Amino acid sequence: MSNKLFTLAPIAVALILAGCNSSSNSSDGKDDLVQPIVQSRVHDILEVDGYQFRDANGDGELAPYEDWRLTSEERAADLVSRMTLEEKVGMMLIDTLNAEAYGYIGTKHQDFVNRQKMNRFIFRNNILTQEEIDALTDEERQDGGAAGGPGGPNYVISPREAAQYMNTVQELTERTRLGIPALFKSNARNHIDPNAKAGINVDSGAFTGWPKEGGLAATGDMELIAEFGEVMRAEWNAIGLRGMYGYMADLATEPRWYRVHETFSSDADLTSDIIQTLVDNLQGEEVGSDSIVLTMKHFPGGGPQFLGSDPHYFAGQHQSYPAGKFDYHLKPFITAIDAGVAAIMPYYGIVGGGDWSINIPDNETNLDVGNGQLLEELLHPRDHDTLRVANNDYSTEVGQPAGNVGVAFSKGILDDLLRKKLGFSGVINSDTGIINDPNNPHTDYEMMHNNRAWGLQDKNKTEQFVIAIEAGTDVFSGFNRNDEIRTVVEQGLVSEERIDESVKRLLKVQFDLGLFENAYVDADKANEIVGNAEFQEKAQLAQRKAVVLLDNQDQTLPLRSNTSLFTMGMDGDIAKEYGFDVTVGDDDDGNKVADATGKDHALIRVRVDNIPAVISGDIPNNRALVFGGADFDELSVLDFTSMANDIKGEGSSWVVTPSLEDIQAVMDEVGPENTVLSIYFRQPYVLDNESRLREAGATLATFGSDDRAVMDVVSGKFNPQGKLPFALANSAEAIIRQDSDDPSYKDGDTLYPLGHGLSYK
Repeated sequence: MSNKLFTLAPIAVALILAGCNSSSNSSDGKDDLVQPIVQSRVHDILEVDGYQFRDANGDGELAPYEDWRLTSEERAADLVSRMTLEEKVGMMLIDTLNAEAYGYIGTKHQDFVNRQKMNRFIFRNNILTQEEIDALTDEERQDGGAAGGPGGPNYVISPREAAQYMNTVQELTERTRLGIPALFKSNARNHIDPNAKAGINVDSGAFTGWPKEGGLAATGDMELIAEFGEVMRAEWNAIGLRGMYGYMADLATEPRWYRVHETFSSDADLTSDIIQTLVDNLQGEEVGSDSIVLTMKHFPGGGPQFLGSDPHYFAGQHQSYPAGKFDYHLKPFITAIDAGVAAIMPYYGIVGGGDWSINIPDNETNLDVGNGQLLEELLHPRDHDTLRVANNDYSTEVGQPAGNVGVAFSKGILDDLLRKKLGFSGVINSDTGIINDPNNPHTDYEMMHNNRAWGLQDKNKTEQFVIAIEAGTDVFSGFNRNDEIRTVVEQGLVSEERIDESVKRLLKVQFDLGLFENAYVDADKANEIVGNAEFQEKAQLAQRKAVVLLDNQDQTLPLRSNTSLFTMGMDGDIAKEYGFDVTVGDDDDGNKVADATGKDHALIRVRVDNIPAVISGDIPNNRALVFGGADFDELSVLDFTSMANDIKGEGSSWVVTPSLEDIQAVMDEVGPENTVLSIYFRQPYVLDNESRLREAGATLATFGSDDRAVMDVVSGKFNPQGKLPFALANSAEAIIRQDSDDPSYKDGDTLYPLGHGLSYK
């Protein structure tokens, strides 16, 4: 472990937690060692050679793995030699472990730590401000939502309670035989996301609300993105959250992929610059005592999903490279590796295999969705001619044809490409739920399938674990059964030496983070650090810089104050603060309830979602997908006219708010030239001619900016400067014609190019 102090930017200097402090002790002049703060709640602190050490195993002696003067590699090797197979396997498990109501722990926590020997956990609780928490009743605080679905119950807690919770779990792990500390990780939780999905990301809540990833890219401001990293690092450290499942280095080249909103851009160079900035400012080239270790995902780039269907689902098993741009999607990951990223997560999808379309099937490639149901039965006929093109540069012998196997099981991609060719020496962390019992005969609309070993569905769990471990996977996300992995070693299917390789990589991270010296945080400081005014001011600036002015006919914007303004989709009281005579034209459900006739202008904030899954147990009890996205036969529907139409007679899986009908009615009442649209581009939606949205006097693209940020731009208080992080197509047909791996549309198919954005003159 390096004994250098991690250099903090000025913004975080005043916010260093007790667990991140160090003080030098070199009075004898013999060395330049820096004494870290050492804290234990279970055992006495050891005093050796004038230095302090945590007595992790409580035997009163200084073991090599307890000696912070040694390198992390030396400490990991010593600790592995002391571990039982059960303890080693526990290191390879990570699963959701939320706090219970009020930040308490329960029997599940005891089981994971003491019986399953786990010390890696995914934290998904929503965190609210103390004021919001205080306003809740006990009944509301004890309602964790549905017991099923991704992550289980989710009790809202305050930052202070989150810190207390993690401290309690750290004390629980400190009482284990070897005292291996816990490492909590989370998905993104510092962004304004009106449609956060459990298991995918978390609403910002008490944390500072920055634009979504595409919004950060739209700012083009690497200094501001660096400040974002510093703010996030301070806030996560404040509650003891030390690792992130992110960021996504995937490229937004397939507009139909519903996870575009978690990517930064379709441009590999811009994304690489952002990835470099985030690794530098969140983690650091060398992991240190205030780092947030990153798990960059989803290697080798999950953007080129065939037809945009996500591999969480049966229908999304395949990635496609019709433009031959496999290497283009690697660029941000190469940047992350060179920057020193600690961990990488492969995706579920199949990269290799055969080329086929629904109408020209490849008999060697299994097109079955499940239980005999074919992919063609789920997809719209317009998608049946789309060619799925494999990339077999890093094929494996597993699967039919060779290489027809998910990335987490591909030795060619993980070992040959990631380890050997790209030189990655860190942790390979599987995506959640890559292995489970065979999926039962239901579609993704009927349940949440947890066996995503695509191409290996005919194998049992033991066989799948063996293939994944031998391919290079170090830790399995979404797993909490020690015996399931331990069995493969006890049966001689995987050597214990191979397990040792993974455990050493995993332990190195915890040593580098300084968790073996002090895993505790000052819970009393958490509320004042998380979401403080200084941090939020910087986030507000980013929200304004992220707004893109797409069109401004006849200089409609900025609007003059002291004029009448009809609003939909936003807080009318905020609009009034800018001097407008405001008429709020919609109700809480987004329905039009007033007439805009005679108003000087209309400002409509437009949001597009998919119908949400209502979960009972693990089963949606409505026609929706657990992790989000459109129905499989509506994947290519990204134009507003089609999204608004009930094509199938059972309701569209797309939800446009306000409705397109209401938007058009307002445009007729106030005049299209007097209408300002602010559209949240969660995906690259199509402003088609028939929708009439292009007739608006001005159009803004947003990517997670609140009402005040939009009003600052609309009123002229802030001159728009955002640039599109991806191109927008000019027709519904363009979406079907484009290549999944290409950042550009076909010639003549682009409405607004990548990087487009106007400013006021």
